[in-house]
Amino acid sequence: MAEQQKNNSEVFALRPTPMNERKSMLDMVWVQAGCVICIPAFMLGGLVAAQMPTWTGVAACGVGYLLTLILMIVLGIQGADLGIPTCAVSQSTFGKNGTRLLVSSLFAISLMGFFGLQVNVCGEAFANLMGDAFGIQIPLTLSSLIWGIVMSVIAIIGMEGLKIFDKLSVPLLFIIMVVGLVLAFQKYGTAGITANEVETATMSFAEAVALSFSFFSAMAFTAADVTRWQRNRKDTIKSSVWGLMPAGLATCIIGVLLARIAGEYDISLVLAKVGIPILGLIVIITASVSTNSLNAYCGGLDTIMTFNLPDNRRREATAGVCFVGVILALTGILGYIETFLNWICFLGAPVAGVMIADYWIVGKGRPESWHKVDGWNWTGCIVAVVSMVIALLLYNVLHIGVFNLNGVAVAMVLYVIAEKFFPSKSRKLDGGTKAFVEAEREEPANVS
Repeated sequence: MAEQQKNNSEVFALRPTPMNERKSMLDMVWVQAGCVICIPAFMLGGLVAAQMPTWTGVAACGVGYLLTLILMIVLGIQGADLGIPTCAVSQSTFGKNGTRLLVSSLFAISLMGFFGLQVNVCGEAFANLMGDAFGIQIPLTLSSLIWGIVMSVIAIIGMEGLKIFDKLSVPLLFIIMVVGLVLAFQKYGTAGITANEVETATMSFAEAVALSFSFFSAMAFTAADVTRWQRNRKDTIKSSVWGLMPAGLATCIIGVLLARIAGEYDISLVLAKVGIPILGLIVIITASVSTNSLNAYCGGLDTIMTFNLPDNRRREATAGVCFVGVILALTGILGYIETFLNWICFLGAPVAGVMIADYWIVGKGRPESWHKVDGWNWTGCIVAVVSMVIALLLYNVLHIGVFNLNGVAVAMVLYVIAEKFFPSKSRKLDGGTKAFVEAEREEPANVS
């Protein structure tokens, strides 16, 4: 069995990742950085630059990234401790049935939809840039199909494929980003920084923090999907810090500066304007592929849990996520349901809050006290739903706080209170992680 796991680790989805197969801290830094060097990060810089003074906006984005980082570390350590992805970790908090219906199904739908959206964005950008810069007309359908297949192949290979791609793409992206910024300064000069400066902010500091946090909090909610490949808590913290903060802040700052001096936050378009469209093409492709391949990878894990598929069908489940996502992209329907997908993503906040309270407060952060619960863990499920409603009321009716942060905080408080009166099933059995790992090794779940 050990040899089979060594040779085919990414065939399986939910079983604990053996320690000898886990990645180095530096390997995972590249994967984490690849998540945040993306077009939405440049867009964040552009949105902030349009409504706030430059360095105030950068500071607000930094605070938002810091909040995302804290959440990512807290949830990510659970994955490193147990060696299992988010949907498997949550079997303690919500029970297996609760996880399938409340966690995995929502994340699977969201990730599948966003995979399709990013395929469409990448395909359209590639087709437009090839037409404008080189006079080569590529149908949008064909362009989207090509890049959807590329992203699918990397996701199906698994974490090793993601690691190799990000090791190559992240340094290249950093170099091109710096080159693009220098060329933009040479073409447009530095006058735009002061000439286009926002004197009166139309967005508050708190709103900018909320915007920054909302852009990337979904990545934190599923942090365990990546950090289960880490060897220990220390490596998890290091890889999250060095992966998220430098890459995220650098991308945001470049987006802000480009919006000021060139009137365009998208570095690929700026590079086309300064006469080097091929570099812009590399940016749009590599940034989209690195981020979106991880969407498909995580979606495959959630699909296994949602449909109770055999655990050794990770590659097939990932391929299914990619296939449906590409079909949705080609039909154009995703443009009409993007808001729906965002709302599904927002539902991850109360789920994350309950998971944090269950593991760190009720379970005192001890992995040996964790175990999966068959059926339903009603305490966690009810608290998550109630917290979502309260978070909506606080944000939309009372205009207090940030929806995602509200959801996390309210869920944590309510779960701790509920545990005092209605103790959940999550801590009533003995054996914990050790028993879970031994049971999985002896009789792998759902393997046919």
